Amino acid sequence: MIDHSEFVQAVTHSAGLQDGASNVASLFSRYPGYKLFTLTTVHPDGCGVVRLYSSAQGAYSTAGTKPIEKEGGWYEQVFVRQKPFLGYTIEDVRHYFPDHEKIAAMGLGATLNLPVVVSGEVVGTVNLLDRDHAYTEQTAENAFLCAQALAPLFLKAREKLVVV
Repeated sequence: MIDHSEFVQAVTHSAGLQDGASNVASLFSRYPGYKLFTLTTVHPDGCGVVRLYSSAQGAYSTAGTKPIEKEGGWYEQVFVRQKPFLGYTIEDVRHYFPDHEKIAAMGLGATLNLPVVVSGEVVGTVNLLDRDHAYTEQTAENAFLCAQALAPLFLKAREKLVVV
């Protein structure tokens, strides 16, 4: 397991969003691992989420805003209870992700969505996807703690979204 302080250092010593995201992507690749890594932030006007970083720019670019589906177990888990969402296989996320076929075609099934919470508000999510059953409840708990170190990156990104 990686120490939370490594994530704090990766963010603290970054030269901006993309550098910080790249630094933490490297750490998350060591623990818990992933085949797809993205960061999304909640747009300040609440209209949806904006992908800030992607390890697969071709398949999942950083352009555009994606609406938030505010009904169902995924939203309840991530945005209301502010806890990690863990899907063991593509069947676990099929009802929540409209792009589930694209995910499955990439050989991905296990999904770990980690809300980053600041003052009681989810400001973004760290999203890890891998082969079926790649993540456990313990993985989700440990990775969730590490993800909280990314709060400054999300807050800075949201500032820029307000200006745009």
